[in-house]
Parts: sequence; structure tokens; C-alpha cells
Amino acid sequence: MLKVAVRTDASSTIGAGHFMRCLALVEELSLQLSEQNIKLTATFISAQTTPFCESELLRNEFNLVRMPSSSISTLEQDATSTQKVIAQLGQQHLLIVDSYAIQTPWYHEEIKAYCERILVIDDLANRTHRCDFLLDQTLDTDGERYTGLVPEDCRLLTGKSYMLLRHDFVKWREKAMLRRKSMTTVKEILINMGGSDAVEINKLVVEAVRQVNLFLESSLKVTLVISSKSKSLSYFQSISTNCPWLKVLTDVNNMNELMYQADIAIGASGSSAWERCCLGLPTLAVELADNQALVLDKLSSKGAIINLGKSSQLTVNKVKDAISNLIDSQTLYHSMVQKAAACCDGRGVKRALKALNLSNVYLRAATEQDKQTLFHWQSQKIVRKYSRTNHEIRYEEHCQWYEQILKDPSRHLFIITERWADQSEVAVGMLRLDQHDKSYEVSILIDPKQHGRGLAELALYAIPDKFKSLTITATVHPDNLPSQALFSKAGFQRVADDLFILNQVN
Repeated sequence: MLKVAVRTDASSTIGAGHFMRCLALVEELSLQLSEQNIKLTATFISAQTTPFCESELLRNEFNLVRMPSSSISTLEQDATSTQKVIAQLGQQHLLIVDSYAIQTPWYHEEIKAYCERILVIDDLANRTHRCDFLLDQTLDTDGERYTGLVPEDCRLLTGKSYMLLRHDFVKWREKAMLRRKSMTTVKEILINMGGSDAVEINKLVVEAVRQVNLFLESSLKVTLVISSKSKSLSYFQSISTNCPWLKVLTDVNNMNELMYQADIAIGASGSSAWERCCLGLPTLAVELADNQALVLDKLSSKGAIINLGKSSQLTVNKVKDAISNLIDSQTLYHSMVQKAAACCDGRGVKRALKALNLSNVYLRAATEQDKQTLFHWQSQKIVRKYSRTNHEIRYEEHCQWYEQILKDPSRHLFIITERWADQSEVAVGMLRLDQHDKSYEVSILIDPKQHGRGLAELALYAIPDKFKSLTITATVHPDNLPSQALFSKAGFQRVADDLFILNQVN
């Protein structure tokens, strides 16, 4: 069983961005472990949460420990209270910290003693941390801004490659891009200011859309997403009865679908900015908090959003004009789709988990007991598609092939094995080395359930040194782009459309 603790907060004042990016990371870890029948115990330690955040924890069967606000009035109190909770939970394989209030004095030795790894998520680079990993998903940032703020041996995970989005958004990305490619008329607008209760801003934006519909004779439909605890809920529910174009939703858990269905979004520039980018959704973005200014500037400079500026300076006319301009220009619209999508591919959580070294990959010799597992993998359609012999394999045929390989001294069959921090071990794929004179030909297969995690690359690096004295070749189907990228990344040279070579020996 793997154990993870998270120290973060959420509220209508600070929003839910900190909480949600932690949740995205823990959800993905839970998903990966569940595919291997390994249990995850995740505990969120918070002084403030929102009903939506709590419902998401409940849905995922993650634990929540509430700390009284009085127990975190100083860093010293926060650290002591957190340490007591973790001591009760027992040794943790990972502690995730995401809070602007926390800095070096918080990191007591007592906390470190209970946590094998500490990951800090930050984007301000204005205070010191004692951690093993620091993740800053700010667009175009690098590790230099943290010089002197983290230990020398701290691993920095920075930039758009590590943007933490929930896996639901990656699943909808391709579908969303196809929809927007064929879009000719803006019909649907999504308004969502994140976890903040931006009452006046929401009123202003809804009024702007009303005027666009009235004066430009448009028929725009609006979906407004707010909290069930919002002070303005009754107001918007009331006016929606007389405005058939306005739909009010609360505490949604299908934001990916709502973003897919929308043609334009109007919203804040917290974590939801990256969700919209992942789905290529053109956005009119508002700065609701000072820490959103950098995100706005970066995305605006790349043409991924239209920057409406600070919320305090927003006017109905400014929003109305921005909507009208985007409606009138298909060129601008489709340019924003492509530029937004280029800012975030949605795979940051997978990259982050790989970097955290919660597991390692090694090769063990295959045995008779692995025969059934390998047959199951090789029978999958996605595996057969790029195999040399792509016909459906009969089990009897597989057994004959398998037994011959185990007996043949020139063929070396390995099971790719993943060992987690709790010492759980799971077979995740196969690697085979067949000797031909002065070379070995490598074949690799990963359990389709484990695709996208970088396990094949780690398996190639794990090939025993004794095999690397000879040339290693790989034959790759010309249409198998992921495998081509894999071997190139692992140091192989492409010498033909279907042939890659490592360590060429004459």
C-alpha cells in the first residue's frame, strides 16, 4: 500500500486551484496503482476546504483531516499541527505541499522524519523551501528563479511540461480539437471564474452577453458555473427564468465536457486557464488575483487568450467588444484554438509522477509462469496492429513460441517489472533480445493499460550492460510514431524508415 499526504487549502477567497492541482496528481497516482491492484491511501490535511473539494475527495475515497483555523495562525503552529496529523497517519511515501503561506520554518525535522519525499508546488519563487522536489507549472519558467530558494539536491520540475490537469481533460483533447476545427459560428459561451465567488464580475459578464444578443441580434447561449454557496446564486437563478439563453450550474464535476461543448470561455486565470488551453478553448481572461497576472501575460503574449485585465477595471463594454471581435473573426478564433492547445498538452501529471521516483523499473528473466500474462498482452488489438505478424494469435501457437524462446540460448526474454516505494512489484511489459551474429535485435511490449507512462524508455535503459557490448537494433513499423519517438529518445539512431540502431559495432 502506498501512502500519500497532502497539505493544502481551498476557499471562496483563495479559490480551489491549489487543492485541485494536488487532487489531479493524487488522482492520477491512484489510477496508475489501481491498474496494478495496488492500494493508495491519500490524506488531505486542510484548514479550509469547499463543498465541491470535499465531494471530490469523497468520490475518490481519499481522506480529509480538518485542522482548526486557530491551529495554523503561525507557521510554527501549522507545522506542529501537520506533524501531529502525519505522526498519527504513520510513515508516508510522499508529502505534497501547496500553499503560499508555507516556507522554510515550516519544514520541521519531525515532518521530514515521517515522509520519504517532499514535493512542493509553487509559482511565486519568493520564499525558501526544504524539499526534495519543487514543481512550478508556470509557462516558460525555468529553475533559475529558484536558485538559493531550495536545497542544491532538490529536483526542479518546471514549465508547461508539468502542468497538473486531471486525466479527464487529456481524454477529451483530441475530440475537442476536431470539434473546434470544424466550428464556423460561435454559439456557446462558458463563464467560470474558478473557485472564487466573483459576484460582480459574473453579473457584469452576463450583462455583456445580454447586450451582444440584444444589439447584434445574436443568439448566444451561456452556461454560468458558480458555487452552490455563492452569494449570487439566487440572483442568477432568478434572472435565468426570464433569459432562456442563460443556464446556471453549481459545483459541477464535468468541467471537461462543459469546456468541450463551449465555443468561447470567459474566466479567471488560475488552474482552469490550463484546462481551457488543453482543450483549445479560446478565452477572454480576467485577472481576479495578483498571482494570476503572470499567467495572463504569458498566455496573452502567445496569442492563446484575450486579456481583459484586472477585474477592478473591467466594464460591460470591454467584455462586449471582446466577444464581438472574436465572433466576427474566424481567423482570430482558429488562431487562438491552435495557440492555446500548444501551451498545454495535458500530460503533466504523468511526467510529474514519473519524476517523483515513486517506482523503479527493472528486468527479470521470464519464466513459465509468465506465459499467460504475455499472451494476454500480445492479444490486444493495439499490440497486434504494429506486430510483424498481425494476425490473431491462438493460445496453442503462443505456447509453442514461448517454450522455444525459453530454451533458445540466443534469445533472452525479460519481464519488465515495476517496483513501487512500498515494495509492491507488478509486471508491466516484455523486452526481448534476439542475438544475430554481432548484434541483438530488441523487441518491447508494454501492457496497454500502462501506456503513456514512459515505462518502455525506462526498460530500455535497464538492459543489462553485458548486452550493450554489441550493436542493438530495433525494427519499428513506419506508422508506429510512438515507438519511433521512444527509440530516438533512448539514444537509438534512425538508419532507415523502419530501422533504429544503438552502439553500432563494426
